[in-house]
Amino acid sequence: MRGKVIRWSLVLLLCGAVVSSCSKKEEGLKVNQDFSARVLGRKISDKEVDERFNQLTPAQQKDYKGREGRANFVDRLIDEEMLYVEAKNLNLHRDKKVMEELRLAEKTVLIGAYYNNVITKSIEISDKEAEQYYENHLDTYSRPAILKAQHIFSQDSLKCVRWKRRIESGENFDKIAKEESEDKTTSPNSGDLGFFNIPGFINFVGTSERFGDQIKDLEAGEISDVVDFEKGYSIVKVNRKQPASVLPFEDAKPEIVNLLQSRKSQDNLKSKLQELKNKFKPENYVREKIISATRSPEELWEIAQAEDAAYTRIQYYRNLVNRYPDHQYAAQALFMIGFVYAEELQDLVSARRTFDELLNKYPNSEVVESARWMIDNLYKSHPKFESVDDMKQMMDDEDKE
Repeated sequence: MRGKVIRWSLVLLLCGAVVSSCSKKEEGLKVNQDFSARVLGRKISDKEVDERFNQLTPAQQKDYKGREGRANFVDRLIDEEMLYVEAKNLNLHRDKKVMEELRLAEKTVLIGAYYNNVITKSIEISDKEAEQYYENHLDTYSRPAILKAQHIFSQDSLKCVRWKRRIESGENFDKIAKEESEDKTTSPNSGDLGFFNIPGFINFVGTSERFGDQIKDLEAGEISDVVDFEKGYSIVKVNRKQPASVLPFEDAKPEIVNLLQSRKSQDNLKSKLQELKNKFKPENYVREKIISATRSPEELWEIAQAEDAAYTRIQYYRNLVNRYPDHQYAAQALFMIGFVYAEELQDLVSARRTFDELLNKYPNSEVVESARWMIDNLYKSHPKFESVDDMKQMMDDEDKE
């Protein structure tokens, strides 16, 4: 009896060991669940591996396809982590040059985050906006007719007349093109000109408006009269023709939305930068030296006129007004500041403030009428003016009405 008890005790101990072993094994599996690796106490999650993999270019991703490829990619992440930890162990992160590089990297990341979370996050392009842009730029989405043709060429018009008659009598176009055409680049292929659109480039012919005008109305299967163009004369046969078309709005929409979002982002960025300039009051000593070296209002005016950047242009105009308030250009400079705010920066509050300043300081100036017109039309719908001349043209048109 005692022997049986001992045997059963051993069995229970063995079972307990097995259960304990199985339990530990299952525990180990559970611990590693959702993780791809562990290195130096840090776990690399499956999600992190996926995110890092998705940051690779398509060409790079090809090197890590499949189970073996993924394992190789995880090895790469492990290598990175070991090198990173060892670099910190050597206090390389405290090296002055490295610290500066880290500061610049942090600056770049934060600027990108600001752009995504503040400048672009709220931008939405409505279907109406996209459709309006599409309607106003239909020429951009128009596709010209595409032709596939062949020709028989000569510098002698009479030859072409005879070829035309022979073809009309039933002779084979391809045979004449291959054996008699003077265009030796296309004659081996029966005068094949390939695919082209009008007024695009055509093999052998080049870009010829004269050639295109004489064949553009031909349909597939039709043969032209004698075509007279810069290089000589041709008989042209159109074999295929894909009619002119317009890219449907739904197909063009993604491109239009991206374009409008980009434009609005740039407008938002300009507006936000102006807000930040007003908030932080930055000083550009290099520009101040340029301005201080400029002695006359005429020079300031010319520099402002030639400057592309809107805010810089405003600064030059403003310096002219501040330094030479009694000069004839001062009122015009104030008007230009308001105009740039209104038409280029779409900052209507600053524009109105500037025009009011102009009316107050220079009530007898010749630009007062234009300033009042701008104030009256600031919040009205009108085409964007590319220049002051465009604005004056609209004023003249309204006067005529």
